[in-house]
Amino acid sequence: MEQSMFKNTLKCHMPKEKYIVSWMIIFYMIIIPNALFADEQREIEIRSIDAKIIESIEGDLLKLKGNVIIKTDTVELWSDEALYDRNNQEIRLEGNVRALSKNLSVNAQKMKADFQSNSFYLSESSFNFKQRGFGKAQSVSLKINENIELLNISISSCSNEKIDWNLEAGEITILKDRRNVVTKDIKVEINDVPILYLPYIRSAIGKDNFSGFLTPSIKQGKDGLDMSIPYFISLAPNYDLTISPRYIEERGLGFATEGRFLTNNSEGSLAFSHFADDRKFKDQTGYGEKRWASRVNSRSKLGSNLLIYLDSEHVSDDLYFEDLNDDILGSQQKDFLNKSLAIRFHNKNLTIKGKLNQFQNLNPFSYDEYETRPHLNLDYFNKFNNLGLRLITDFSKFSFEEGYNPLQKDNDLKRIYIEPSVSFEKISHSSLTSFKAGQRDVNYQNNTSSTDNSYKWAELTHKIFFDKRNGSKFKSLSPITKLIWLDGENRFNKSIDSKFLNLNFDTLFNKNWYSGSDLFLEQNRLILGFEHRSYDTSNGDEIYLSLGRAFFDEQENNLSRNNKHSSYVAELMTTISNNLSIRGVLQIDSNLETISSGQLGIIYKKDQRNNIQLRSIYKRHIKYLNEPSIWKDADLPINQLELISQWELSDQLLFFGKISKDLAINYSRDISYGIEYSNCCLKLGVMKRKWKDQNYYNFFNMKEEAFNLLDEDILLERERDNIYFFFELTELGRFGKTISEVLTSRSFQ
Repeated sequence: MEQSMFKNTLKCHMPKEKYIVSWMIIFYMIIIPNALFADEQREIEIRSIDAKIIESIEGDLLKLKGNVIIKTDTVELWSDEALYDRNNQEIRLEGNVRALSKNLSVNAQKMKADFQSNSFYLSESSFNFKQRGFGKAQSVSLKINENIELLNISISSCSNEKIDWNLEAGEITILKDRRNVVTKDIKVEINDVPILYLPYIRSAIGKDNFSGFLTPSIKQGKDGLDMSIPYFISLAPNYDLTISPRYIEERGLGFATEGRFLTNNSEGSLAFSHFADDRKFKDQTGYGEKRWASRVNSRSKLGSNLLIYLDSEHVSDDLYFEDLNDDILGSQQKDFLNKSLAIRFHNKNLTIKGKLNQFQNLNPFSYDEYETRPHLNLDYFNKFNNLGLRLITDFSKFSFEEGYNPLQKDNDLKRIYIEPSVSFEKISHSSLTSFKAGQRDVNYQNNTSSTDNSYKWAELTHKIFFDKRNGSKFKSLSPITKLIWLDGENRFNKSIDSKFLNLNFDTLFNKNWYSGSDLFLEQNRLILGFEHRSYDTSNGDEIYLSLGRAFFDEQENNLSRNNKHSSYVAELMTTISNNLSIRGVLQIDSNLETISSGQLGIIYKKDQRNNIQLRSIYKRHIKYLNEPSIWKDADLPINQLELISQWELSDQLLFFGKISKDLAINYSRDISYGIEYSNCCLKLGVMKRKWKDQNYYNFFNMKEEAFNLLDEDILLERERDNIYFFFELTELGRFGKTISEVLTSRSFQ
């Protein structure tokens, strides 16, 4: 019933594409399965026969009674009675018949074993595989190549208790590696209602790879029915290929391929997706060319210390990932594509890195990324007892070649960075003292001028350890004092690759509160703080608490709004009874009245199927390193909340959901929820997802006009609303995708 409804749906919307997909499926189903059973067959060898009573009757017949045990090279047969025909190599067994192989156990009242054809015919039989799947089979055939074929199978439950569902298959073949299962003519019913038919599946037991169809990915969304039928080909243990025909109701027919490789010295993947004629995109934009995307990713090892990385993405148009995410769940977001080639040499004391990096902007409002041609970095460190010597050098050539340059970025820029330093460290059981000093020389050159942005620096750190042990409990208190001195000021006020770091307890004690090489915190400062830890080995309870603050010798004009003190920075991490964990970071203004920023995560995990996660992030003031932001809501604080949960409604029903809400504008940006039915052999469910993502159709091929159109309140986001279906026959192996990536936090990881 479900099958015919599904076919009728496709017929209405894809009269031409239907035949192409059908012929591809028929090809895979005919050609691939036939290659699976080409192994030459040989006879089973009987190694021993034992019973309480063994009688020789008529010619070559042996009659066996009482605790009959027949051992072969592939299977053991047990029964109360047996008749063995030595001439025809047949054994007939009766009464409490049991056949045992490495992973399969078959029980029956009667069995005929034909060792010439390697076939076993059973009546009133039941079986289980790896102590998991219970069912009934009309006949069982064990091939000498150790494949196991079960014919006319009925799997009713994972136990012999209440029957909620029924799976029937014309044939199940457990391949000789015991990790792959081939199933034909599958029919699934729940409470006698048919829900699924599949003609052929090859699946893997556990996490092993296999060749065969993966679970189709199906969703119903803004473009109508969106279906992908992946086929996985295991070319070799270290090579594989996935081919995925895809049909989108309002767009047309396409496909995607991905090949992966793994050798002793390299690993990587190559992917390509293609739509010959996207009808909807053509109507919206007038762009009638083929749409495609490709990616090459590899990591190669040349010698013991030399690595080469390649990562390159390409698309036919800027809106490809808006419409045709290879991730059918729609969780991908791309503002730019990266094309990079990197090399890295590393030994005990020296690291050398080189990189060529190019960007392709997909976001019409993204003009921040410089290309590097090239970026070279050397980092040398050597330690002599307590004395350390370090040298960092960096040369980068930056290029900005966008046709439109609203932020007036330099087209070509060179940066030369050199930083030698010396360090001394002394550690005892109760304290740590370290001293570091160095000089950072940074020079920038463009076509018309040169700018020096250098400074000298020194820092002194002292940390004391107060430890206490009492039985299973351990406690520690560690006060920390750090003095940082700098001689220099920022003369280059732009940011090429620098960002202001989120201030937590670790970054509070950094010499620089900016990443990258462009900007630095100019102020001399004294930083005071402490860390407290408590751990109980008997129950796993753990608490970490830290508090710190920086004191400037002059007013700090950038970060603290004309204040000689930084915010208080506090962190809390605690695990309570292995079920509840809390992690929080707070920045509290120096007057102890307002919170300037904070992050909070609370996780309650009863077990694998019952957990709740609450995460939030808040920033009162957003700091922009370059020109003021172009966005109208740039002055609004960031105030986001995310709740993720899954909870059992019963042993077989699971509810799951996620909500991400922007409290600054009081709007839910992502809502996902659904229900899953599962038992030990079957899993199926449905999920509803509603969310917002970017909408740049109004700016397609109009980058120069994009900034001006912002004043006209052009809609930059669009609503997405989809329904997803998924299923898995877990008892017969893992085959197909899950939707777990949707129910994870991307903003707060």
